[in-house]
Amino acid sequence: MLKFSLKSALYQVPGIFYLIFIARFQIEYDLIRKRSHDLIFGRAHSFTRKLLKLTHVKIEASGMENLINRPAIICQNHTSIMDIPAILHTVKGKPLFCGKFELFRIWVFGKGIEILGMVKVYKDDKKTWKVLSEAAKKIKATNLDNGALTPYLVIFPEGTRTKDKDYKMNEFKRGLFSIAVKHNLPIIPIATYGGLDITPKGTWSFNKGTIYEKVLEPLYPENYEGIGVKEKSIKLQNDTRKRINDGLSELINNYGNR
Repeated sequence: MLKFSLKSALYQVPGIFYLIFIARFQIEYDLIRKRSHDLIFGRAHSFTRKLLKLTHVKIEASGMENLINRPAIICQNHTSIMDIPAILHTVKGKPLFCGKFELFRIWVFGKGIEILGMVKVYKDDKKTWKVLSEAAKKIKATNLDNGALTPYLVIFPEGTRTKDKDYKMNEFKRGLFSIAVKHNLPIIPIATYGGLDITPKGTWSFNKGTIYEKVLEPLYPENYEGIGVKEKSIKLQNDTRKRINDGLSELINNYGNR
């Protein structure tokens, strides 16, 4: 059961629902005017700016030179419900998040994220793998020559948020790395720190604070030569985890005592 603070119940939660309603209305208006999907997706970035202001959360991003301008899979350690706005703030292209199919049933909100192109995932692993594979295939086929926003498939490889106060990561699921290998999509690792202090798991309250994001050097499946597909996905998984863990350790060393 979620715990609410008085501030969140009286101010933050109503404010968030208001922002969702306004964004949803604007999306419908954009559809009526037959605006491009990239322009409509800009509503997600606008919503993020307003949400961060409402909750008094700041984002400090580093390593932006590693954010390659080509379709890729973004992998980040999962600490908070604020991870999504943090990535939307950091990544200026079109980050497409994976969400439980139940989220798409939520009135107003669900239809909005579906229009934006967010990806439904299911409890059935095989069905989820198929959906993610199709999403990966779709973003790879995006033509960027016409100035389109760069699409990124965003996946939290742990599958759930960590509860560990020291930010110890859960085990990574291998499916997404098999998808990266199959479609030859780069992995962009991102380490994040600070979210646990802002929105502890099991609560719906937002503490004032800063989330630190570090974009790390990408990994390319084509660089893993001379090994089979399964071995390649395992090595890609292990290297991604190590890269994120090293980046997380750096963030904790730099900002952990603030």
